[in-house]
Amino acid sequence: MISCVANVNEDADVVNSTVKVLLTDRPVSEVDSLWVYIKDFTYTYETVDGETVTSTPISIEKEYDILSLAGTETTLFNFEIPENSTLVNLKMTVKDATVTIAGEDHSVILMKSDILIPNVDINIGEGGELVLDFDVVRSLHQMGNNDIYKLSPVLKPTFRRGNANDLYLVKGNITDNSTPVSKAIVTISDDSTLLRITFSDKNGNFHLGKYKNGNYTINVYTNINLPDEDVDLDFSLYTPDATEIITIYNSDLDLNIDISKQN
Repeated sequence: MISCVANVNEDADVVNSTVKVLLTDRPVSEVDSLWVYIKDFTYTYETVDGETVTSTPISIEKEYDILSLAGTETTLFNFEIPENSTLVNLKMTVKDATVTIAGEDHSVILMKSDILIPNVDINIGEGGELVLDFDVVRSLHQMGNNDIYKLSPVLKPTFRRGNANDLYLVKGNITDNSTPVSKAIVTISDDSTLLRITFSDKNGNFHLGKYKNGNYTINVYTNINLPDEDVDLDFSLYTPDATEIITIYNSDLDLNIDISKQN
């Protein structure tokens, strides 16, 4: 059964969880800016009773420079759903886009205006932060040798549970004997679980998001060619150029990783 969110939230006995939705980006050094106009956002969730609920579209109506989000996050909106519900599908609608390369603006052909993220399968629990990673690397493409660009937006959702005050930022800088390393792939893992992948920007800076107290592994790779298709990389096939074991304890971490010292 599909229904409007307002109908479910009218039940005074339902305890809601609050979800903050944030937008971030994986940096790309060749592009100066990518302005995308976001029209609205819709989400579908399933309650513990098995009821499927689709929200009415949440109006955004704002233009964002996706590249300026590299290393940061911006809040789009908050929403409330019953505790322990599971997010099923997400949909963002965009209107238009413009890309600036080497100081020159180019119009962008939108291959699809509705960005659907199916089979999300995130249990909300008591709430948290839903981070939408706008993957520019796999979203923006040049058509042949022409100055014509197409955008087929790829969004990757991750969920940070609980109170954001108990989560701490992991960011840093990658150098090779004092020279910034751009477009290195940086990963963070908890035990054997890969939590997030990002890139260093043209200044060697990277941003891996926020995490709770604990031990984590940071790996840096400079010898991986990204696949053209949106497929998962098997990092076991590659040897990292640098590895850092970090401990988060009640504070943000700003790392300086020199890969020349680990070769």
